[in-house]
Amino acid sequence: MILVTGATGTIGSELLRELVRKEEPVRAGIHVRPLNIDGVETCKIDYDEPETLPPAVEGIDTLFLLSQEVVHEKPMVDAAIEAGVERVVYISSFNADTDTFIVGQLHREIEQYIHDSGMIWTVLRPNYLMQNFVTIMGEEIRNEDAFYDSIGNARVSQIDARDVSHVAARVLTESGHENRSYDLSGPEAITHHEAAAALSEALGRRIEYVELDDDSFRRRLLSQGVPEDFVGYLVDANRRNRNGETEDDTITDHVRNILGRDPRPFSQFCRDYAPQLGG
Repeated sequence: MILVTGATGTIGSELLRELVRKEEPVRAGIHVRPLNIDGVETCKIDYDEPETLPPAVEGIDTLFLLSQEVVHEKPMVDAAIEAGVERVVYISSFNADTDTFIVGQLHREIEQYIHDSGMIWTVLRPNYLMQNFVTIMGEEIRNEDAFYDSIGNARVSQIDARDVSHVAARVLTESGHENRSYDLSGPEAITHHEAAAALSEALGRRIEYVELDDDSFRRRLLSQGVPEDFVGYLVDANRRNRNGETEDDTITDHVRNILGRDPRPFSQFCRDYAPQLGG
């Protein structure tokens, strides 16, 4: 059986649907938000209640590990080792093996922890998720016809979270991915100004990208209730992308090689999610 952590999130929920479609036995770790997917066993995972972790991994042979806060991931790895879990698929960050900024450093530490665990592992390193325009910026786009960020004019090979989920489903259910790491990108590298143009076309109205400095962006996210640790990761990633200290404009072919098709372009994402953005 596969345990999916982060099961109600953007990647996890789509992954669950794909695993159910494949008729794979799966357990979903949930915390606060309810799960509305039939055919999935559920369990409680609360990292502030460590006693919830052992029951979650009991009887599991494969762990899909994804958490908004990296600090939670070592305890889950430890629980998996104790339970005799054989395999782990971990969601890391793009270029985590070479990134000098905090996001990459934190994920690289967890990657190494998993490597040393004795479990078979696969690491997926997606780039900036297109769905951030819905989950983080959606309310602004709907209400203000604008979105705010401090990424500047960086060109980033954004990826659709649905493609990440489908890659994860393949990796979880097929052989040939043991002890391998995959940097996952979309098919093109675009700026936020180009993203605004694509959104404008799909939504039928002008959407503007408003560039902020890091401090203003941080304060804006915190005022919206985004967790402080996650805000720090976002601001740090923006600084990294803006300064060009990683190759976030790199296009990789792993999605195509694993799924047998090209990853979705940003224009397709915009059309698919237009109803959620007021289109």
